[in-house]
Amino acid sequence: MRRNNRVRRRLDQGLVFAGAAVAAGAGAGVKFADGGVQALLICLLAVGTGLGAYSANSLRARAGGPPPQVLISHPHGDEPWAHWLAWRLRRIGYLTSTRAWPAAGPPVPPPPDVAPDHELVIVSRALDDPGDTPSARGRGRSVLALVTSHRTPVPARWAGHEVLDLAGRTADDAAATVDARLHQAGAVPLPEYTASHVAGETEPRYPGLGPLVTNLEPRGVSHFTARRTELALLRSVLGKANAAGDGRTCAIHGLSGIGKTTLALEYARLYEDLFDVVWMVQAGHAPTARASLIALARELQRVRDAQSGVPTPQEETEPEQALRRLLLNELPRTKSLLIYDGAEDDSAIRELLPDARNGGQVLITSVNPVWQRIAPNRIALEAFTTEEAVAFLRDATGIDDERGLTRIVERLGRLPLPLEHAAASLRHSPDIDSYLELLEQPSQLTPPAGPEAGPRGAEAWILSFNQVEAKDELAGLLLRLCSFLAPHGIPSYFFEAEADPYLLPRPLAEGVTRPARDRRIKETAKSYSLLRGEGQLAMHTRVQAVIRDAMTEDERRVHAADAARLVNGWFPEDPERENTWPQCVELLPHARVVLDHCRELEVTDENTAALLQSVGEYFRVQGDRDEAERLLMEALQQRLEHGEDRVPVADTLVCISRLKVESAELPEARDFAERALEIRTRLLGDDDLSTLQSRQQLGRVLRELGDFVGASDAAEQALRRLRRKADADPVRVAETLVDLGLVRWRQGRLEESVRRHREALQLLEDTPSGGDPARGQRSAFAHQALGLALLDSHDLESAESHLRIALDILRDTGYAAGHPVVLSSSVHLGETFRRRAEKYRGRGDRRSGTRERPSPGDREAERLLAEAKQIFDHVLSAPHMNGDHPDRACALVRYAHLLHDQGNGEAAMTEVRNAHRIYTDKYGSQHPYVAEACYRRALIHKGQGQRDRAIEDLETARTIYLRVHPADHPLILQLEEELRGLPAGVVVEEGL
Repeated sequence: MRRNNRVRRRLDQGLVFAGAAVAAGAGAGVKFADGGVQALLICLLAVGTGLGAYSANSLRARAGGPPPQVLISHPHGDEPWAHWLAWRLRRIGYLTSTRAWPAAGPPVPPPPDVAPDHELVIVSRALDDPGDTPSARGRGRSVLALVTSHRTPVPARWAGHEVLDLAGRTADDAAATVDARLHQAGAVPLPEYTASHVAGETEPRYPGLGPLVTNLEPRGVSHFTARRTELALLRSVLGKANAAGDGRTCAIHGLSGIGKTTLALEYARLYEDLFDVVWMVQAGHAPTARASLIALARELQRVRDAQSGVPTPQEETEPEQALRRLLLNELPRTKSLLIYDGAEDDSAIRELLPDARNGGQVLITSVNPVWQRIAPNRIALEAFTTEEAVAFLRDATGIDDERGLTRIVERLGRLPLPLEHAAASLRHSPDIDSYLELLEQPSQLTPPAGPEAGPRGAEAWILSFNQVEAKDELAGLLLRLCSFLAPHGIPSYFFEAEADPYLLPRPLAEGVTRPARDRRIKETAKSYSLLRGEGQLAMHTRVQAVIRDAMTEDERRVHAADAARLVNGWFPEDPERENTWPQCVELLPHARVVLDHCRELEVTDENTAALLQSVGEYFRVQGDRDEAERLLMEALQQRLEHGEDRVPVADTLVCISRLKVESAELPEARDFAERALEIRTRLLGDDDLSTLQSRQQLGRVLRELGDFVGASDAAEQALRRLRRKADADPVRVAETLVDLGLVRWRQGRLEESVRRHREALQLLEDTPSGGDPARGQRSAFAHQALGLALLDSHDLESAESHLRIALDILRDTGYAAGHPVVLSSSVHLGETFRRRAEKYRGRGDRRSGTRERPSPGDREAERLLAEAKQIFDHVLSAPHMNGDHPDRACALVRYAHLLHDQGNGEAAMTEVRNAHRIYTDKYGSQHPYVAEACYRRALIHKGQGQRDRAIEDLETARTIYLRVHPADHPLILQLEEELRGLPAGVVVEEGL
């Protein structure tokens, strides 16, 4: 059919040429026949040509003939573009196929074995200047070259063929552009033919949109002119990942200022459309790098939820679980590029590297050359050669004076950073002699000392800074302030008109409040290459060091304090709220850097202490308790230096108390809570909300310690004072009711406990939420607490209902399955299933083996026990349950009872002994939790016929409970019933 179509096209062309010849002859007076005959012949030829073209298309359509065939050729790595383009063309009526050729092969693919109707060639971004590419036009081939990335300049011709520039276009615009050009080449698609071929297919993601998830600046036209050899080497090393599916890791190392980060960012910018994820990690500080990766995990999950339309509770997932899932599961099945910038050594980031497969790539930049253990590929950046340095200056300035440019290179050296600043100055004033004279003039700025400073060249940016400060004093003040922040990712909103003027030095604040003045300040700094970026600003570390070293110690202290006030003012005050986490992650590098400068300069004020506390609270929420304790204790020390009897000291004490409770360090938690309460009571009074918050915190600590009388007194006082307030927050009142209800549950006053929890729930339901997720979370806690009280009240169906509601609310409000609060509710739900199983069948009947056929009750019991075991298996496999945390002991105690009910006494004994050990180590031998472990162990001993050991554990548990409960407490009555029920003739087995 394709051959017939070609013959028909040749006949049509022959008719056209014949008609044109006859018409031309007639016009020239040449007669091939009589005039009437000749005119008739011309008409017949014209009509025949039109009918032939019409009939060819109509007959092909009516006969169901194939549409035009389009071959899309591409180098390895451009598969996303080829697949997307093939799908788009196939959808509108073309037959498409793709053909890849090695990037190391010829720049133009050879003609295919079977020539298609049309061929599109995607130009690889790894190719050099397309103008030097030899032509590969074959006979009968209509070849279009597609440029898919930003280039400067965009090539007008490629290998003698027409170029279609798709860079920066939308998906519809790009497809329409290609389709229109194919129409011009004579292609006539048949939509009705290919409609069935794409029915039900999902359109591939349009690569021109860039990555799905990224924290880099929006892309644009690149002015990167150097390091082309290293860029091609990076592509050859890492580009194989897209073809082979293997992960690739490469370390770029070299002196500071040699262009490591610039090269990595240019690689990311040039090939961003090949990746779903492009993410930069500030790797100089392990906790900050960990926080950045956790933020990536949440953002990736959010995007995937949006695509699927089925949200999953991952926004507030347990941090370690999110990090492990990202590194081991998410990134291995994602085309990703991760840049670990400024890493010091492999030990700091080894545990933070992904298992990169399926096109995943990892770039590491560092001054350290030793990366053999984790980076099989390494690129050592060297200084430019003299020829490269001169070419760099010529391209950046447009100056053709090679001798003069060589003099600048000889003066500054061959590092890219000083040459970049020299080029910026020369663009303002292209007089080379004047520039060299300025370099020799003395300046108050001096090059930084130390091995990290590298070779000479600092004079270039010293001169640039002097020129900026002379041109605009406020631009100089902006650069001085930025020199105390992290070098990358400086938010531009720090210095915008909408910013709080109190957070900036007064002259700078007055300048940025006027938009036109604000633009001039930043443009002046950027025009000399001292500041880069738009939404996020950047400043090189060596430039920062030079500017800082130029200041007196008093000036450094002033600017460090200004930077601390700026970062503290923007850092979220309540890091427990999930919606603040992205901003926390964005500001963590700046908080770390500014705090380091303040420590070095011995700057301690309320801003540094508050920033330490906020960052410490963030790490506490994220589960990094060691880093949280280090920062919070430093915050406390700073605040104590300015006076012990102050409210801010109490604020930090409460934060540390919460951290100690989570770490099960209860005596220390009580000390901090009592100190905070004493300070706030003396300074603010008993009825102040902050004082009531301290009282509630102390009550929670006392409840965990088993001091139920003290916990009850704290909760009752807080509730009584809250209710006396006319403007009392209903949510705070409900929270206090839950605290009191939990104390009553521990005291065995179950009816009052149930009543308090129901009152709290009613209050929360009657309070408008206003979109506040805190109310939903507190509702979940109230349902969980009510479920516990109902469970011990033997109302198992109601207990199950409320525990399920609590889990549903927690998931709806963003808690993941591995969050400690969710795990706690799951443990109690599993215990509810176990107790329900007891109602369907007695434990003795199950183990006796006397029944030959299970009854319906037995089957229901088996189902409930199996469901409970599934819950416990899930809970105990969560990362939070690793180690010796009391939450693990709580789950193990109940899991042991479940195993005992299933007849696995040996495993049950192992688990309950582990729980007993954890409780004893954390709380001491006389804590009520230890009594619970003893009670459960006694039941296992009883089931195994170990009468003496069962009695010993039951009496130990009763002794412990009598220290904190009255004799009529339900737990004590239950223990005495068990003691009375032990048979006198039980024989104790040896060896257990």
